[in-house]
Parts: sequence; structure tokens; C-alpha cells
Amino acid sequence: MKYLWSLSLLAALASCADDAAPSDDVGGDLPLGDVSADDMKADGNWGAALTCKPVPNLPPLANPKITLSIDGLTLHLTDAASGYDKVFPVGPGKIETDPTSGEFRESLSYYPVARTGKSDFSITPASIQPCKTWWTDPATGEQTPVFGGLPFLSFYGSYAIHGPIDNFRAPNGGNLRRGYVSHGCFRMEAADVLEVYARIKGVAKVPVHVQREPERTPERTKVDLAAKWIGSQCTANSDCNFTGGYCATNKLTQRGFCSARCTTTCADRAGAPSTFCVADPSAAASTTAQAKGMCVPKSVPENFECRPYDHFQPVQLARFNQPTVKANVCMPASPGWVGDHCTTNTDCKTGTTCLGATATRTGVCSMACNQFCSDQPGYADTFCATVPSLAAGGSCLRQCTPSSNASECPSDMACAPAPRFGAPTAVKSVCMPAH
Repeated sequence: MKYLWSLSLLAALASCADDAAPSDDVGGDLPLGDVSADDMKADGNWGAALTCKPVPNLPPLANPKITLSIDGLTLHLTDAASGYDKVFPVGPGKIETDPTSGEFRESLSYYPVARTGKSDFSITPASIQPCKTWWTDPATGEQTPVFGGLPFLSFYGSYAIHGPIDNFRAPNGGNLRRGYVSHGCFRMEAADVLEVYARIKGVAKVPVHVQREPERTPERTKVDLAAKWIGSQCTANSDCNFTGGYCATNKLTQRGFCSARCTTTCADRAGAPSTFCVADPSAAASTTAQAKGMCVPKSVPENFECRPYDHFQPVQLARFNQPTVKANVCMPASPGWVGDHCTTNTDCKTGTTCLGATATRTGVCSMACNQFCSDQPGYADTFCATVPSLAAGGSCLRQCTPSSNASECPSDMACAPAPRFGAPTAVKSVCMPAH
């Protein structure tokens, strides 16, 4: 692994275990992550939090499999035997912003992967609590019924899939914020975690695959919710199935993202980052009559640095038709690291340059190398590859995983084997231009 996990961090998180977990990962509850002040009032008025929520009567799955995507903000439950296939929204772990931490710029939900060096875990009957209520604060020992009488599905000790935490006193079990909010678990809507539990209970071993990048289908389409919203990927206006939705184009990816027209303000959706009306940079704006407003997500901690949106970056912009009001928003732009798309060198950062760009297609940010490359926290590993079509020497490219449909690569790039520059017997799969 490319990260060195500090002893203090490992001690703080030494509360996790499964059948393959090391002995120092056995123990109690994790810290919670984001919780509203009102939710944490220990006044003894717990409402419906002490009531076990009824489990729906649904046909169980014979061979269920779960994929958890941190940056996709999704739980994908499938069953090859029956054809069942459903995507649920989740709230994974917050992004660590302390540069001294071993988890710097990773979601706290990535800890099991970094700790074990593997991405595949499992849920068993022994690791399920059908009705978990009480949470014990690891720091103080104080108990609060934040789990709201909902299932707690552990895949790695205390790292689990559970209910939403927010508004846990509510009769329905609470409300999900879809974003980076927890201390490592994957939060779900109450009704959704009940459905997942109903579908998998009794199964001897449910495979759980955890990955940083958004999940992709074999056709390289992003796995996401059927109900789209501002910022969702799209290919046509009809994909943006909300009032006023249309499919805008990100020139860096040549793929669409959902937006809506606006004059000053935009609608918001519960559980999603708030939105903001900005001038559409693709619209002709030489006169006021030609200018158009478009809705984009605000850049907030829940979507840390616009990470869930493909090739978007935070920027401060004025509100359309109200220039005195400004906000940090997510707009199409290249993150600028190895493997990101670019049109010119100015799109690339941290010592990278743009390779392979033409007037009609984007290139890829890379840097020259001699056998080895630097890695960046929060990104896939890199590799010093020999790719003559890109450069005469070694080029740092992003590594990819063919078995996960190359989730690490932009969808218009190929995941193909390449030899290491200067050591051709070493071969890795990397993201490279498909043309």
C-alpha cells in the first residue's frame, strides 16, 4: 500500500474486525461523524429511536452481492440468480483533511481497504444486528440510540452499513444526507437498509466489494440512481428526470451532467448538496438576452471538493443576474493529476503536463518518469509506463483494475497492460487513450 498508517490512527480505529481482520481491530463502536447538534441532545426524549423498525416481507436473494462505491455514493445490490439489480444512495465516511493523518484525502470508509490491502469483505449472519439501537461514544462511554432500531450490517468489524443517524428519533428512522458524512460506516435511508437486510438475511456469506471510484458497468456506464439530480451523469435530456432537467456537456469528458435552467435561484433536494444558479459558460453571452443561467451543486463538505462529480472542481462564482451574491460551486474542470483529462497544459497541475490532446479530443495529464512515479492521496496508484503513442520516454499513467470494469479510468479511455519504462518485465494495467 502507498500509505503509512500512523500508530495513533490505528489505535483510534482499533474497533473493527471480521473473519479475516487482524486482532487489533476488534471492539466497539466507531465515532459517528457528522451529526446535528439537535440530534445529539441527550435529553432522554428518544421518540421512536427505541422502537425496532418492521422488516418488509420481500423475496430473499439466493446469491446477493454488494458493491459499495465511496465516490459514487452508492450501494449496488445484485443477484445473478434472479436478475435483481438495485442501486441505493449512501453517505460514506468524511474525507480526512489533516495532512499528518495516514488517511489524508481519503474517505474514512477507505480504512478497511488500506488496513488489509484488499477490497473484498463479507456480511454473515453473525455480523448482522437486525435491530441496533444504542451507540456508545468511544471517547466518553455515553450511550445514545442513534441507530434508531434499524439493521446494522457489519462487513469489517464496526465498519458497517446502517441507518441514516440524522433525525434518528423520527418514526421512519431518520433522513439520509448523501455525501461524505460518517466516520467510516455507510449510512443509508431507513427504508433502504431495511430492504437490503430483508433481501440478504439468512445468507451464509454476502460478498461486499468496497472501492474508492464510482462503480461502472461492463459498458463503462456509471452505476447510479435511477432518479437523477443536479450533477448526475447523463447522455440525453431525458435522463435528467426532474422538473426542468436537461443534459449539459462537460468538454473535458465529452459526457453530460444534469442541470436546469435558472434566472437567479435553483430548487434543492432533501439530502443532496444545495444548488446555485450561475452563468452557463457554454452559452453565448455577448448580450444579456443571449446569456443563460444553469444550476450546479455548491461545493460543501458533503461533496468534498466536488469529488463525486466527474471532472468538476470548486470555484467561486457570482449568482446569475445577481452578481453581488457569490458561492463556491462545482464547475467542469480538470483536477489535473495523473490520469485526468486535459485540453492544454494549464489543465494539469502538480508537475504534470497534457499528453495526446488535439483540436478534436482531450489528452491525459502525465509526467515523465524513469521506472517509478509519485502517488497522490485519494487517487488510484500510478505506474511508469512505456506508451510510444504518448511520449518517447516513460509516462506516468493511472493504474486500473479490469475486473472492476476499469472504474479508475475515464469512460473513453482503455484499461490495457503496459510494460514499466526501463524494466519491461514488470507489467501493469493502466488507463490510456483508446484511439
